[in-house]
Amino acid sequence: MTCLGLEVGLRFLPVNSGVRMQETTPSTPYARYRPLQPYVYSYGWAMNNAQTGVTSREGFNNSKDFADGANALVIGDSFIEAYMVPYADTVQGQLDAALGKVYAASSSGNGLADALQLSRIFVPRLHPKTVVLFVEPWDLRLIDQGSGRGHNLFVFGKDGVTVEHQPYVESKIKLQMLRSALARYVYYNLKLPDWAQGKGAGPAAGPAADAAQRAAAVARRDKAMDYLLKELDGLQRQYGSRFVFLVDADRATIYANGKAKSNWLPGDREYLLARLRAGGFGIVDMEPVFNEHWNNYRERMDSLPMDGHWNKVGHKLAAEGVLKLIGK
Repeated sequence: MTCLGLEVGLRFLPVNSGVRMQETTPSTPYARYRPLQPYVYSYGWAMNNAQTGVTSREGFNNSKDFADGANALVIGDSFIEAYMVPYADTVQGQLDAALGKVYAASSSGNGLADALQLSRIFVPRLHPKTVVLFVEPWDLRLIDQGSGRGHNLFVFGKDGVTVEHQPYVESKIKLQMLRSALARYVYYNLKLPDWAQGKGAGPAAGPAADAAQRAAAVARRDKAMDYLLKELDGLQRQYGSRFVFLVDADRATIYANGKAKSNWLPGDREYLLARLRAGGFGIVDMEPVFNEHWNNYRERMDSLPMDGHWNKVGHKLAAEGVLKLIGK
């Protein structure tokens, strides 16, 4: 009776509905959602920051339907997908208001291999003048790992680096379970997947093992970046699109005046910026921007500790940085 009462009551509340993913195929090897899918988003046990929306015809959130001749294409993960921010407040929404014909292709869990795959597919279709690729610390930390079903990963073989897709097929059991408001509340609003999976480096090892593992990871990082930047440069030359990297700041250390542990592994951020400069790619580095904003206004760029994604302040500062770089 208690469960039945909770089920009925939660159906009248903004329980996170979840968004069904589209099954992937060899011709569509990237994560996206079912098109024109209405959804409800909320966060945590109190269902904070309730938002509603509909996915685009291409299966992406917070994006207009795609059309050729784009002024900009924004590619990223959950930061750009931004279920917690209305479209008008997102990076792509503000860029579209300023430039017109700006689209977003982003899905939660995307990494740099996904960004490359999306670029290969949509740059030839949309011919965007500018492609904005969002990068956060985890993109470098996990560059040699996969992100799960529906996503892509870099594979390191004898003949070099390639990109491999991990197919997604919808679970019939999950589909049936999520018809229940109570099940959705437990799964999404209580963040059961985050609790069960988490993000971490695994069990601690000794100093020698740590050093050896880090050296091997750095070698794979360098190979993946060599491959990624070579492929993106080829797309630039072939289609005339300019690639701009939108690099997230280490907001935890900014809020703690440098006293918190960085989300970037030692040397990763400096390495990334140096490689991008050497390759002639555009860079919008949010570290000095967010740092200055925090020092001047003490206004957060995210909703921590509730939600570590950018809030409308973070999106606004990022959009201003992109517009400044591309000359608008």
